[in-house]
Amino acid sequence: MLRCGSIRVDPTVPYGKRLDLTEAARQLTAADKKRITLPVFTYLIEHPKGLILVDTGWCRDISPDGVYDLKTASSVLPSRIAALFHPSVSKGMAIHEQLACMGIGPQDLDYVLLTHLDADHVSGLRHVHKAKHIVLLEYEYYWSCRTVYKTRQPRNLWIQYPMERPFYRGSSLGPNHWVIDLFGDESIQMVNVPGHTEGQAAIVIRNSGNVVLLAADAAFSPRNWKEMIVPGFGFAREWQMKSLRWIAEMAADPSCAAVLCSHDPDVTPDIIDI
Repeated sequence: MLRCGSIRVDPTVPYGKRLDLTEAARQLTAADKKRITLPVFTYLIEHPKGLILVDTGWCRDISPDGVYDLKTASSVLPSRIAALFHPSVSKGMAIHEQLACMGIGPQDLDYVLLTHLDADHVSGLRHVHKAKHIVLLEYEYYWSCRTVYKTRQPRNLWIQYPMERPFYRGSSLGPNHWVIDLFGDESIQMVNVPGHTEGQAAIVIRNSGNVVLLAADAAFSPRNWKEMIVPGFGFAREWQMKSLRWIAEMAADPSCAAVLCSHDPDVTPDIIDI
């Protein structure tokens, strides 16, 4: 589990305030002291078939001095996104910096799996785009960024990089039964969890009868599925609820070792062995 930056957002973001134009305007101009800090997590999977990075966090260019600065962040992001998220990346915490500390170069990564195209999940792609394979589901690549979600998905962060764009296939797994089985053995599956974006994928990791679920932004913390509180920043609340119900079912399974959310403030970076 690699923390690759932070966002500072309105306290209602993790727990469900609908983001209409009035609410968006309020959050854009909210004073820093009225915001909360949430982590931005990425994940490195050490798999028998290679090294797999899930998401990329904020890029160093957004926060070269390790702090939030609107002018600097707006040189990479649209200013509205910079003002909404207040992004920052502490020194040494950008994805390529953390991988380098482990002796891993971008070219050593066998796969980069992108759960969805929001800026805090893909801006670090510029640091790891030399990975052997970059995978993004076609439904997210084509559809999400052409709908209301495009306001959070600036194309300049990802459009120039070659990606493998498989289509979801039918499965018994997930809230709407769409899955990509990366290796064909169910050890790494990208499961559609729509609502936060249409094409968003959670990652299910299986080994020795145990499971870890990387929930991406379908939930911000366990409170979302325990109390059935839809996270903010979604436009399809019915699908968000379906995704939460599926996550709750997965979390209740005795074989589930962990459910991890990309912005859970109560999680400390750790190594999970299954």
